[in-house]
Amino acid sequence: MSALAAVFAGGAAAHPHIFIDTAFELLFDEDGALEAVRIDWAYDEFYSLMLIEENDLDADGDSLPEQAALDAYAGQDVDWAAGFPGDFTIAVDGVAVELDGPVTHRARYEAGRVVTSHIRPLTTPLDVSQGVVTAQAYDPTYFVAYEVPEAPGVAGRDDCQLDREVADRKAAQAEYGEKLAEVDATSDPFEVVELPDIGVLFADRFVLTCAASF
Repeated sequence: MSALAAVFAGGAAAHPHIFIDTAFELLFDEDGALEAVRIDWAYDEFYSLMLIEENDLDADGDSLPEQAALDAYAGQDVDWAAGFPGDFTIAVDGVAVELDGPVTHRARYEAGRVVTSHIRPLTTPLDVSQGVVTAQAYDPTYFVAYEVPEAPGVAGRDDCQLDREVADRKAAQAEYGEKLAEVDATSDPFEVVELPDIGVLFADRFVLTCAASF
């Protein structure tokens, strides 16, 4: 199991411990249906060092992981237990659609960070004219904090775009603080604190619009 998978298996702490910049692209088939999403994760520099050390990605000790080792490692960071949603959601009218497990894995090292890539096919291709389609990258427990610094893309159609709805982070932080305050201060200080469904409060929402749905 990868280091990240082990972290998830152990539960979530009370604040983010891993920071990931996400890039993603919605992929359409030749019939114009949404069939998959390509996702890139750029791990923060500290966690990248952990990944390199724990997975022996720097065999010669020059502080740079070898590409051959990264190629062999690709996909291990998404070696999830069955049913794990993968910290990415596509929804129609607020209802999540089912995504298959990750495929087409790649890994690289860039500007001091490990960057991995995978594709999540939709279990059933989606006719995007049937409702409001949205995409979000987040960990419900907020152990991992995801940001989407660049505008996501669309491939396979030239009449669609994704528009960002920025999360109200001030309100999210306030609610987050309130939930933390509800934790019993007399409990074991080393006990894992889980705050399910808190991560979505910090997640920007991306709304898909296509010419046919204008």
